[in-house]
Amino acid sequence: MPQGLIQPANGILYAGQPLVREYEVKTATSCFPGRLVTTDTNEWDIKVMISGAAGALGVLDVEPGNLRAYSYDAADQARVLSGPCIVLMTADSGGTAITIGTVLMPANTGMVMAGTAAGIALGAQVGIALQAVAAMTKANLLVLLEI
Repeated sequence: MPQGLIQPANGILYAGQPLVREYEVKTATSCFPGRLVTTDTNEWDIKVMISGAAGALGVLDVEPGNLRAYSYDAADQARVLSGPCIVLMTADSGGTAITIGTVLMPANTGMVMAGTAAGIALGAQVGIALQAVAAMTKANLLVLLEI
């Protein structure tokens, strides 16, 4: 019988023991669990990453009792996961398919995309894809987090 990775039904963390930190959501646009975040105005508040940027703090977690589709509001306290672990993230593959083992970097609104040479040189690498996503697709995939 074939074996494969099964995405968590309503969670972000798949495996590992990440560092868990809490921040205040400053800019709530597209603040969904599974999105990459970075600091906003102050070191204690966060916003989602923009495409190709370096400096990711980690991935927004889903709070117990909330669904993965939960949207954080400004001034909410949010758990951020970082460190070596496997998490469920949203990929925006654009015109480049993501294959298993693809180096990933931030895409629009905190999603991930296949890394580019320029992005990797900038230090924007955030993880490695453990599942594939077709070109021109937005889909969830498991990622070995490296931030």
